[in-house]
Amino acid sequence: MTDTVTTMSTLILALFAALGFFLLIAGVQLVGLIAAFTGGVLGWCLGGFIHDSFVPEWSPAICAATASVGCAAIAALFVRPAVAVGFAAAGTIIGLLFAGLLVERGIAPTAPLPSAKSSANATQEPTPSASVRAARSGLTDSILSIIGESRHQSAGEDTTGSIALLAGAGGRIAAQIKSRWDLVPPATQTFLFAVTAGGAVMGFGLGIFFARWALAGAAATLGSLLFLGCGMPLMETIVPSFHCPDSPTAWIFLGGATTLAGWAFQMRRVQAKKEAPSPA
Repeated sequence: MTDTVTTMSTLILALFAALGFFLLIAGVQLVGLIAAFTGGVLGWCLGGFIHDSFVPEWSPAICAATASVGCAAIAALFVRPAVAVGFAAAGTIIGLLFAGLLVERGIAPTAPLPSAKSSANATQEPTPSASVRAARSGLTDSILSIIGESRHQSAGEDTTGSIALLAGAGGRIAAQIKSRWDLVPPATQTFLFAVTAGGAVMGFGLGIFFARWALAGAAATLGSLLFLGCGMPLMETIVPSFHCPDSPTAWIFLGGATTLAGWAFQMRRVQAKKEAPSPA
C-alpha cells in the first residue's frame, strides 16, 4: 500500500512538473487550455455545493458535470480579462508593499510635523513608520493560524458546512486586517491607499494593453511555480544526494530567474513568428 501511494505521488509530481515545463516554453499557446481545465476542475468541485443548495433532485454527477462544463467555458472565454485582473492584484500587492516600505523608511511625508506646543505629546505618539511596523507585525502568522483552524474544523464536514466555515474564516481575516489598518494614522492610510490604487491601475493597464506579453508572463509564472514546486521535490526523491534549498530567498531567486527565462523564450518565439515572411 505504501509503495502504491509513493508511486502515485511521484507520478503526480512528474505530471505537474511536465505541465510547468510546457507552460514555461509554450504557455501563450497553452494558457487557454489550462484555463479551461482549471475552470472545469473548479466546477467539478462546486458540483456538490450546487447539488446540496439549489437542485437536490438532480444527480450529483449531473450537477458536477454541468458545473464543470460551464466553468470551463467561462474560464476559456475570459482568459485575458482574468490575466488583467491577476496583474491588477499583483500591482495592488506590489504597490502596498512599496508604499509601506517608503513609510517605514521615513521617505514618504505622510503626517504633518508636530508643532513646538505639542512636541511633548508628539514624542509619546507613534510615528507613521512605527504604526506601519506594528500593523504588519505578526499579521501573516495570524492569517495562517485562522486558515489552519478553519481547515481543522472543516475536516469531516459536508460541503455546505465547509463553505460556512470558510466564510467565517474570511470574516475573521477581514476583521484582523481592519484592526491592523486602524492602527495606521489617517494621513498614512491615504498615502498607502493612493499608491496601492496606482499599482492596481498600472497592473490592470499592462494586462489589457499588453495582453500577449501579460499572457506570456502569467503562463511563465504559473509554469515556474509548477516546475520548481513539483520538479525540485521530485528530483530530491529520485536523486537522494540532491537537496531542495532551505532558504526562502533561494526559492525566490530561482523562481524569478525561471520565470524571466520562460517569459523571454516565449516572447522571442512570438517575435520570430511575426518577423517570419509569409509564404508566397
